[in-house]
Formats: sequence, C-alpha cells, structure tokens
Amino acid sequence: MARSKKTESSIKCITSKDFELLKGIAKTGVTSHFDSINVIGLSEKRLKNLEKESYISSKGVVIGGKDTIKVYYLSNKGKEHVKHNSNIDKFYRSNERQIQHDLKLSSIYYSLEKEQRNTWTNENDLIDKYKLDNPDKELKTMVDATFSMNGVTVAVEVITRNYSKEQIQDKYNVANEIGCKELIKIEA
Repeated sequence: MARSKKTESSIKCITSKDFELLKGIAKTGVTSHFDSINVIGLSEKRLKNLEKESYISSKGVVIGGKDTIKVYYLSNKGKEHVKHNSNIDKFYRSNERQIQHDLKLSSIYYSLEKEQRNTWTNENDLIDKYKLDNPDKELKTMVDATFSMNGVTVAVEVITRNYSKEQIQDKYNVANEIGCKELIKIEA
C-alpha cells in the first residue's frame, strides 16, 4: 500500500525580504514582479511559495494597452501577518482602473532607502489624520503619500494626464498645509 505524502508547508518562516514585500504591498496596494525580484531580492521560487501559501496573489495586468506585467497583491493571510507584525492596520487598496498610477507609486516607494520607506504614509492614512486634525474643514484633495527624508516631510503625487492645472495646484496647496517642504510629482 502506498503511503500518502504529507503536504508540508513550503514557507517555514517569513524572512525579512518576504516581510519587505508584504509591507510594500500594504503601503502601496501592489508590487511589480520586477521590484519583487530586482529591488527586494526575492527569488522566483520564493514568490511562488508565498503565493502557494496564500500570503500573496499574482495577476497579469495590461499596461498602456499593450504590455502585460505580473503584479502581486496581499492575500488575507498576508494582511493578517502584516497586522500582527507591524503598526500597519489599514491597507492601501490598488485599483486596476488606475494600475499604472499605483505601480508608479509602488516604484517610488521601492526607490527609497529602507529608513524612508518606514516613514511612508499613504493617502488613506493622510486623509484620516487630516480629518482628525481639522474636523470642521472640508478636504478637496490629498497627495498620494508622504515620507520623511533627513527630517523633512516630502509629499508624493503621481499625476495622470486627466489632472487639470487647478487640481495640481490643489495638490501643492494640501501638501504645504500638511507640512510637506517638498513635493515629488511624477507622471504615470
């Protein structure tokens, strides 16, 4: 009689590189396969195992109407791990209708030094803080994210071709209002 093979977990523990990926997705909503391999330093096998163990999920998305790239999102198990092992409790939700925007935002995040990444605050958290600090004030818009560099708060805004000059000026105004000394404006 043949013995049944025990299914053994392919992930025994989450490594620092694994956690860097999970945190990055939590903060930006999505991470490209390119950044997972070339910036974080994860192997193809490790990414497959993280997916197999339901920490992440992958999907092919079309960029610019022609190129398909592989991206990673957090699965519920990945979200739980991040919640239990960091101070992140709210997750940035990527939107496939604006995937180029979200991938650009993710790319900016991964271009930062690790210390700067640790100070990254996404748009949802910025809105919550603004409303808490200014309960009687109407908020028209918010920047995509902020981070600290050498004690200076820097705003990040990914601009699409749909933005009017007035909307861009509103982004500069709110960045100034929340204490940002610089604004990085990138086109999606």
